[in-house]
Amino acid sequence: MTSDKSLLPDVNALIEDKLASYPENVRELALKAIQLAESQQSEAAIADQLQTVVRRLAKPSEGGTL
Repeated sequence: MTSDKSLLPDVNALIEDKLASYPENVRELALKAIQLAESQQSEAAIADQLQTVVRRLAKPSEGGTL
């Protein structure tokens, strides 16, 4: 059995393509989650960092809307 990675699709690129139809804040959160999952950090560290991103994205913009 060969492990030629060139035959495998770039999963992250496929996910990014699918995320293109979602709002910017959803894309940002999903891409950050992917990046952190690949970082080999503990689940608790990843959750803390994502919580920070969610809080920032959930804050109303200057115009008072999300």
